[in-house]
Amino acid sequence: MVKSVLKEIKEINEVTWEIPKSYKEGMNVPARIIASKKILDAMDPGVFDQVTNVATLPGIQKYSICHADGHWG
Repeated sequence: MVKSVLKEIKEINEVTWEIPKSYKEGMNVPARIIASKKILDAMDPGVFDQVTNVATLPGIQKYSICHADGHWG
């Protein structure tokens, strides 16, 4: 089972949040979310699953990125 994202997410600055590669098996890069804390807190849990799934794709470089308008689906 995947660990709780809330325990893993790290604040880089006031609008950049990072989920480390260690969060989910197979992640090749960290996942970054660009959003205010208020927007981050309102995001559907599926957004975190989606951005970390993208981080597992072959050939991905540096980060998987989700912007403030990120949504699941």
